[in-house]
Amino acid sequence: MQVMRQTLNRLRFLRSSIAGGFRGVVTIMAFTDTGWMRQFRLSKRTILLSCIVMMALAFGSTLTLLNLVRGQYYLTRMQYVERENRAMASLLEVQAQQLSKLKLEMVRLKEFEESLRQVSGLSVRSEVREKEPDPAGASRSSTRRRP
Repeated sequence: MQVMRQTLNRLRFLRSSIAGGFRGVVTIMAFTDTGWMRQFRLSKRTILLSCIVMMALAFGSTLTLLNLVRGQYYLTRMQYVERENRAMASLLEVQAQQLSKLKLEMVRLKEFEESLRQVSGLSVRSEVREKEPDPAGASRSSTRRRP
């Protein structure tokens, strides 16, 4: 109990010392170019509150500036990505056109092959044979000797 009272008394003393430090006034003397002297008196509490407000404003301004820089970076990055996206889309369109041209060329070549086969008297290849080749091991297994 004794320790508790001592701690409480110390806290009260600390609080009164801090509060006492902010009591009173500060005299500010300013001299003009003509030689006149002006004297201002400000309370210490006013000075403390002004310092706190100035620190808060400086902190807020710094955060705002950092957010502005970060936003500008993301905006620049987004513009770059959009340009890259447009370039890729145009490249994809060009490749799609080339693919369609190649498909048309394949159809023409197949027709030409069929006409050549008819002219030369060869039989027309069946589509089933082209699509389903024999398995690699099918022909070997039948010719293999068994022990």
